[in-house]
Amino acid sequence: MKIGKTKVERVSGELRLCAEMSFQGRTESCFYSVPEAYEEFADTESSNCFLVGMLYPAMRYGEDIHVEGTVSAKLLYNLNEYLVPLMAICDSRLKRIAITADATCDAPCVGAKAVGTGFSGGIDSFATICEHFARPTPEGFKLTHLFFFNVGAHGIPKKEGDLESISRQFHARYEKLKPFADEVSLPFVTVDSDIHKFHPWGHLEVATFATASAVLFLQKGIRRYYVASSGHTYRQLWKFLGEGGRPDAIERINMMLLPWLSTEWLDLVDDGNLFDRSRKTELVAGYPPAAKYLNVCYGHDTLDTNCSVCPKCARTLLTLEILGKLDEFSGVFDIPKYRREVRRRLIAETVVNEKRNLFARHQMDLARERGVDLRREVNALDLFRARLLNGRIHTFIRNHSALKSLAKAFFNK
Repeated sequence: MKIGKTKVERVSGELRLCAEMSFQGRTESCFYSVPEAYEEFADTESSNCFLVGMLYPAMRYGEDIHVEGTVSAKLLYNLNEYLVPLMAICDSRLKRIAITADATCDAPCVGAKAVGTGFSGGIDSFATICEHFARPTPEGFKLTHLFFFNVGAHGIPKKEGDLESISRQFHARYEKLKPFADEVSLPFVTVDSDIHKFHPWGHLEVATFATASAVLFLQKGIRRYYVASSGHTYRQLWKFLGEGGRPDAIERINMMLLPWLSTEWLDLVDDGNLFDRSRKTELVAGYPPAAKYLNVCYGHDTLDTNCSVCPKCARTLLTLEILGKLDEFSGVFDIPKYRREVRRRLIAETVVNEKRNLFARHQMDLARERGVDLRREVNALDLFRARLLNGRIHTFIRNHSALKSLAKAFFNK
């Protein structure tokens, strides 16, 4: 794989850094862009962002990388010596490759002072804000900027026209989230890109590298960047790593990856693993702005509202109910809809799945701590349905259309 020399363009009020990616017998262009108001953040002198953004594809295809430009000396060394071997061990689909560059640089970006994190409106990003902005935090560690990246979380293009529709969705979501940043007086900076067109395997496979690549694009302005964890504690991650399984989502091993993706001046920090998702929800529930802006739903593309019945919404609402905070979030959730359509089923599934599902275990632990007996909220029929949904009988029923129709009527009663 060859990463070509970078060039700078100005397009529609944005500064854009471009380069050609040559691999698998084809050459395609790639870009990262930032609004001109924050162009001083853009590192236009290195190819760090392209190198990290293309690392996973190169390892998946088994192609060495040569960068026709300059990269961080620390980053290049750490990728070759530590991160590439680590990834090859963690995932047998990835090949160990060698990375070279025309030039390296070890000079720090002395003007970089921002402390940032990504903001999506969800529990994890709000928890990072609670920890590093809402409470007293030393200078140099307190959040000064929020960021919003288009590097895969808004969709992976699969056909012509998808990049444009994904970009529109990205900008629509940004506009929905911006009022929170305005209220707390934090700059909210976007990075647009098409790096995700090189990630056909899906965002969960490459999220850490995609996010780091966008941060590296802005490393002339960012000194420290908190990457919010996904709600698993160090204890749980340690157990997962000990079992030797391939990570189904790469962010599970962020604590091992992010140090090797940092540079001479940019510090990438894995944040939030001291708390499970229920504890994070408890933290966020005590932060008043969250009651106006919390958005956890994956049922609505533009973040217009929380659907209140999808698994993420329902799980969050049950946790808020256990905490006694449910009504405080009526402005962003349809509480009657939750109670009417999913509450009993969700409680039954949580009780039944306590030993096999981490999120259910967290909620049951929290409920016991709070003196809430979830078992009293459901009856034997509810529990039977929940056990049926998680057993072999359910798998058998799903493969037979007639039985599937009968089962649907039964479960919807």
